[in-house]
Amino acid sequence: MRGFTNRLFTFLVVLMILSFLLIGFFLTNIVSEQISKSKEAELKSQAEQLLEIIQQDPDAPGEIVSYDQVSLKQVWIQKDEQTIFKSSDIDEAGIKKVLAPWINTGESKFYRFQENGSKAVLVYRQEDYTVYLVDRLTDLRGLIRTIWQYLTLTLVTAVPIIFFIVRYIYRSYIGPIKEVTYASKLLTEGNYKVRVPESTVTETKDLYISTNRLARTLQKLNNEQKLQRNRLETTLGNIPSAILMVDKQGQVVIVNDTYNDTFNKGLQVLEGHYEDVITFPSINRMIKEAIYSEKPINETIDIMLNVHKKYFDAAVVPVLSRRRRKLEGVVVVLHDITKLKSLEQMRKDFVANVSHELKTPITSIKGFSETLLDGAKNDPDTLDMFLEIILKESNRIQGLVSELLELSKIEQSSHILLGEVNLSQKTESCIEVVNQLASKKNISIETSIAPDVMVMAEASKLKQVIINLLSNAINYSHEGAVIKVNVKDAQDGILEVIDEGMGIAKEEQARIFERFYRVDKARSRDSGGTGLGLAIVKHIIEVFGGTIEVESALGKGSIFRVCLKKC
Repeated sequence: MRGFTNRLFTFLVVLMILSFLLIGFFLTNIVSEQISKSKEAELKSQAEQLLEIIQQDPDAPGEIVSYDQVSLKQVWIQKDEQTIFKSSDIDEAGIKKVLAPWINTGESKFYRFQENGSKAVLVYRQEDYTVYLVDRLTDLRGLIRTIWQYLTLTLVTAVPIIFFIVRYIYRSYIGPIKEVTYASKLLTEGNYKVRVPESTVTETKDLYISTNRLARTLQKLNNEQKLQRNRLETTLGNIPSAILMVDKQGQVVIVNDTYNDTFNKGLQVLEGHYEDVITFPSINRMIKEAIYSEKPINETIDIMLNVHKKYFDAAVVPVLSRRRRKLEGVVVVLHDITKLKSLEQMRKDFVANVSHELKTPITSIKGFSETLLDGAKNDPDTLDMFLEIILKESNRIQGLVSELLELSKIEQSSHILLGEVNLSQKTESCIEVVNQLASKKNISIETSIAPDVMVMAEASKLKQVIINLLSNAINYSHEGAVIKVNVKDAQDGILEVIDEGMGIAKEEQARIFERFYRVDKARSRDSGGTGLGLAIVKHIIEVFGGTIEVESALGKGSIFRVCLKKC
């Protein structure tokens, strides 16, 4: 049996033993008292009869003798302490010895004597007469012993009955309660499939039914919650906007994949306070304002991610309780509008940039053409010089238009098919292409190329990227400089081009990948650049799914680092 059953059984047995002891104690006292009172009343009645006989006829002891012979009692009658009658077998000395402390008190008394209390004597006094009646008394010890024997037998018989009663209580009540308790514990631990077998006992049947009904209800609610959570996670995972939820203590509780991909390079955001998790002051400021004001905050913000400036339509919405009295947290939604901003800016800048880039060569062509028409064509030397200038400017216009078309195609990225390309070999072949250009400025190229670094790219476009970076390094380096080219085999395939050129100011590093932007406009125009090279490089790398970074300081050269996904 269980521990509770043993404790209950022991308690009931001890309680019954104590009860039987109390019952035996009171029962023996009551029986003994009743026997004594009954015998006292009997002897007192007979003593009164004997005195009545003597008082009516003092000389008539015959009737008393007859009584003494017929009765089993012993009689001793005194008058004025003189014996009138005494049974032959009465023990006068024994009676006086027993009654010595009270014999002269003058009171009527009933006493038991002998060791086992088997005899009783009544001292009855009336006027001058004293009657002593001695009679046998019921054996109280034997009677008490019999009572205790019956009580013990009853107790021994009751113990097995108690055992079966306790067992029945355990099986009918305690056992079911323990089963329900165990099932409730499993429910609190999230095991909603647990069930308890229904009982036939009326008192516990409803408990079993209610527990099973509770388990089914919790299981249903849990399944619905899981379904809702899966729907929420699926929805958040497929929403193109970056979503982040902060509770009322400022702890980040929900972050979708778009946020991780956009702001955390695909890594899962760890839980923590939003000021520790979010490293962008503009977003933290909006969250703080929304928490303090409990009103939605909407702004368009720009954030630098690597070398790119991205624009976001940011909305921070406070989540209030149903009665709108208590703040539960805030939801941050960041919708990337960089492309929209770029398109809008492109519409604004395209005409200005293109017209600016075309204005100089067209003006030159027009000016020299008008000069030739005015008569300069008659001078052969002048004619040849002007025609060479017109050809140069025409080639410049053609290059500009070609690169604009190339950039447009790359932005569409529908015609580029990615495949496995050996970055190490491609870099070495591109270095051979630009060696002649480097030798003109006495520039040496040092290489540290890991063998057979395979990346996902398109061979011709990758070649265009490498040659552009090498050409820029040569064009912007002084004579006799050293250019270092590294290809590393890491988690991604990494290409580094390190020059000793003029360097790029920190405030300009974010803009060098923009269309038509030049750090040194004079040198760029002299080298035939259009200002679209790095813009084309950036777009090609993005189509490959890689990243490009720049590290530079004025007067210390630049490091262009390209990271491409490995096969």
